[in-house]
Amino acid sequence: MKKRNTTGVFSVHWFSLLNAVSFQIILGAPIILYAKSLGASSTVVGILAAFTPLMTVLQLPAAKYLPIYGYKRFVLMGWGLRTIFIFVVAAVPLMFFLDDLARIVLLVASLFVFNFLRGVASTAWMPWIAALIPEEEKAGFLSRDQIFMFCGSLIALLCLALLMSGNVSSTEYTLVFLVSALAGTGALFFIKRIPDVFGSEQMRNSSEPVPWNQILRYPPFFSLLVFNLLFVIVVGSLGVFTVEYLHEFPEFTVSAVLYMSGVSFIGALASLPFLGRMLERLGTKRILALALVLFGGAIAGWFLVAAGAVPCKWHTICALNFVCGVAGAGFNVANARIIFATMPVMGRNHFFALFTVISSLGLGAAPVVWGISLDFIGTYEVVSGAIHWKRHSIYFAALFLLNLATLFQIRRLQESKPG
Repeated sequence: MKKRNTTGVFSVHWFSLLNAVSFQIILGAPIILYAKSLGASSTVVGILAAFTPLMTVLQLPAAKYLPIYGYKRFVLMGWGLRTIFIFVVAAVPLMFFLDDLARIVLLVASLFVFNFLRGVASTAWMPWIAALIPEEEKAGFLSRDQIFMFCGSLIALLCLALLMSGNVSSTEYTLVFLVSALAGTGALFFIKRIPDVFGSEQMRNSSEPVPWNQILRYPPFFSLLVFNLLFVIVVGSLGVFTVEYLHEFPEFTVSAVLYMSGVSFIGALASLPFLGRMLERLGTKRILALALVLFGGAIAGWFLVAAGAVPCKWHTICALNFVCGVAGAGFNVANARIIFATMPVMGRNHFFALFTVISSLGLGAAPVVWGISLDFIGTYEVVSGAIHWKRHSIYFAALFLLNLATLFQIRRLQESKPG
């Protein structure tokens, strides 16, 4: 039995690695760069980035079906069907008989269905892991799982940077998206090896009428929800529009942008081995505060670059991405830990579903609103000393102020013990 549990836990980690390879391509910089190569606007790029979080709203109606299908079957069905649409995306660059606008429409439609299926399937993931991993092992599990995930993301970006060197052709984009599809297919093998969890009280209660108002008014839950909403408004668009900003510089090729993006995963991997001990020594809230201070410093650096006060050189961008990687790893592990500790056992599926849906709505709205705002600002520019106030510098300045508001919200969080 012990051997089976160990195998199951590491199957989660291997799934995280392959899944990261897949989503880093189909939901990351390569899909943004391909959309921009077709002439997509900032608004369209924002919509593509918003699909993934917005579709998690499907978790609310889907939660009641968990007792029927079970966690494992639910995830397998959703992840399996969504992988089909990655193959569809891979075919889009080869459709030379379509003009750029038609290919953008087909790309948007395919990613819409992909994220629809992912949103439904994700209903089961966090409750499944919460039920599978003992409470005393969660800190180590979360840190280890982040290492596998960031390794997958780094492997994806480094391979992509090699494949997409120089001027990228349609065939090369197809090969890149096929890598995502094959990695997604391989991830299904490891899902099958993860033990299912049956008969738990929280699963049986998923089909009962849900007191959503009472859940929302539970004080630790509400404070955590507000904190995460503020955070996702800050970071929900950061990876999207930093890539878009770098795309404006002719000296930064597609492969150069991918290499520089990959530095963030190096930063994450460099910090993750120490996070477990730091969490035990400093506590969750201090790690969250430290992560937000680092994010604030990186965003301030992006502002100075976009405002023309600091030259946009590759070593500067790499340094900013490294800091963001360290901050992101620290935040993800600490935030996951406080989420697991805050959700009570009774009604846990619905607490997770409501939390994920509301925070993901903020995460989805952020790139759309910022994309529309960037298009609205357009070519507007005002020079104040060494600072050029234009679309991207205004954007980073706004993110910096929102990051400060998120930092102040930490004091309202409650490090409650799991019930």
